[in-house]
Amino acid sequence: MTLNRTGLTAQEIATHVRGQIEGDPSRVVFGVETLEKAQPDMLTWIGSPKYTSQLMESKAGIVLMPAEGEAPADKTTIRVSDPDLALCQVLECFAPPRDVIEPGIHPAAVIGKGAVVEGAAIGPNVVVGHDAVIGPRTTLYPGVFVGTGSVIGSDCVLWPNVVIREQVEIGDRVIIHPNATIGADGFSYLQRGGRHVRVPQVGTVLIEDDVEIGANTTIDRARSGATTVRRGTKIDNLVMVAHNCDVGGGCLLAAATGIAGSSRLGEYVVCGGRVGIIDHLEIGDGVQIGAGSLVLNHLPAGSRVRGSPAQPLIPFGRQHAALRRLPELLKTVRDLEERVGELQAALRGRGE
Repeated sequence: MTLNRTGLTAQEIATHVRGQIEGDPSRVVFGVETLEKAQPDMLTWIGSPKYTSQLMESKAGIVLMPAEGEAPADKTTIRVSDPDLALCQVLECFAPPRDVIEPGIHPAAVIGKGAVVEGAAIGPNVVVGHDAVIGPRTTLYPGVFVGTGSVIGSDCVLWPNVVIREQVEIGDRVIIHPNATIGADGFSYLQRGGRHVRVPQVGTVLIEDDVEIGANTTIDRARSGATTVRRGTKIDNLVMVAHNCDVGGGCLLAAATGIAGSSRLGEYVVCGGRVGIIDHLEIGDGVQIGAGSLVLNHLPAGSRVRGSPAQPLIPFGRQHAALRRLPELLKTVRDLEERVGELQAALRGRGE
């Protein structure tokens, strides 16, 4: 539930989302809630007319809904072409205030020799290394570390304790959530003479424009060349992208996904939570990988897979259905074994 103590009128909300009001435009709501939990001073929404029956039972005072569909008489309705998108705009209105770092350099920040930070907002205990560049209107929250020679574009937000190692390049409008680490050494060793010899990781990481990276996510630097996350990709918390990976534009990587070294993802790939992709694989454009899947082979564009090992949805579904019947099948096998045993004993008794 989101709350706004001053409240918003239906008219103000409709103007903001460019919607059409049916009902009382002066009705005030103080937050957003689901159909089941909303009270008369709350706004709710439906994205499709198929939820109309639940809407009729809801106590919400204002509802965002599609242009089609029956509207409840006891509610103020705001009709929009895309209720889910309009909801995003409304949620911004009810969002709690965020901590603001004022433009300039906080006295407790450390700025290295040759670093460029003009027009940025640098919070307390931030460290910006030598020759690093921080673009205009970018905000670095307390405790952020930016290594030597790294470049961060304009209008970015790095939340507390983000670590950007040396020589990393980050584009414009990138959001990186707390405790993420970009550019740590890739995990690569040779075994020689009974010991593990570390392979130097001398490449970099390139994060293109409009990427969002979740809390505690790690994106390792390349052995050589660059580990790349391309434009518009959104990465959840606790994701691991290993050295020399190339993640295409517009991908969605859900929490705890792990991508091993040198694998390549095409555009608009979707990985559910806890997906694992082994090294040196090619994942085509538009592939969808179900939560908890382990990918062991290349996947052509448009594939939809699930399971461990990952396989197409139809075979996976059949096998999963068969597994649910396994107890019944085992009982049938045991019954058959008993009957066969009885028949064999009878035959032996007849001397056959």
